[in-house]
Amino acid sequence: MRNFKEGMMKFDLKIVIKGALIALCIFVAILLAARWIDRIFFRPESVFARTVRGFEEQKDQIQILLMGQSDMKYAIIPKIMPYKSYNFADLGENYIGTYLRLKYYIDQMPRLKIVVIGLSLPSFSSARLNWNERRHFSMSNYFTYGYITHQDFKELYKMKGFIVVRQKISSFSPLLDKVQFRFFWRNMKKLIRNQPIQKTVIEDGYVRVPGSAVMEGLVAKRVDTHFQENDKNDFDKDLLSYFERILILCHQRGIKVVTLMIPTTDYYIKHAEKYMTKAALDEKVLTNPKFSPYIYKHLDYLDLYAKDHALFIDADHLNYKGATVFSERIVSELSKVMEQIQKTSALTAPR
Repeated sequence: MRNFKEGMMKFDLKIVIKGALIALCIFVAILLAARWIDRIFFRPESVFARTVRGFEEQKDQIQILLMGQSDMKYAIIPKIMPYKSYNFADLGENYIGTYLRLKYYIDQMPRLKIVVIGLSLPSFSSARLNWNERRHFSMSNYFTYGYITHQDFKELYKMKGFIVVRQKISSFSPLLDKVQFRFFWRNMKKLIRNQPIQKTVIEDGYVRVPGSAVMEGLVAKRVDTHFQENDKNDFDKDLLSYFERILILCHQRGIKVVTLMIPTTDYYIKHAEKYMTKAALDEKVLTNPKFSPYIYKHLDYLDLYAKDHALFIDADHLNYKGATVFSERIVSELSKVMEQIQKTSALTAPR
């Protein structure tokens, strides 16, 4: 009887192990299937992939590179510039992401003269690094495209802990990341219904968005997501550190950095200044001797169109009309910078 029970227990254990292995194989197969569906049908049509693809096709010709987050992505139309330019900003990107991508490509851009870095009131807020709570940003693309080296990974792990490992794992399949999964499921439904995967119009990295929907009642809630609650003039030390790395990276290669404050609405400014003031930003960053020697020029257009709500998609993003007007406005400023660089180069060139 005892031998019979022992035999049954061993038999049951074998069934459990076999069932677990089968379940694991099915799970891995589903992950792989989603991975390849995503990479064949969906990822090439994403804003990120199309931006990178367009950039890599012309990176050796680019003279002015625009980097930052969504406010920059929607604000500047490169084709209006008299010099070869590209809008390489990414939705939700912070200075860590900007540094990683710039470091990866900067030595592949022999004609690059100016890097324009977006600077906004929440740029250094700790909320920009709250990867657990952010719904629209994931580092998985940075792993997938090879922007994060082993050394970068170790530094990020020391900074943020296991969340970085999760981001690395999530880059394997869209089913492992809640942000990617949401887009993957939405795209699957479009694919089944034979609908276009991506309707967004992208021109040299610029995302073209028409229309306007500025509503004051929604602004306070939106601003709250950009800052840490009850934390006035919050400057995250890691974001400051990576901002400095961007400046030094460009300085070492003789590339000029121009910082740019994109126009926002008066509604956004009113609520955002409860958390971050321009005076604090000037003191901590723009006039700080740690950073200022590396900033060739700062352009402040934060309140340029503050009351002209017809130029905005929402409280802090310009629409196509606003981007057209604004791009034409800064052409002269960036052209002056380029002319100064060319004059300096001509004076210092060997004769």
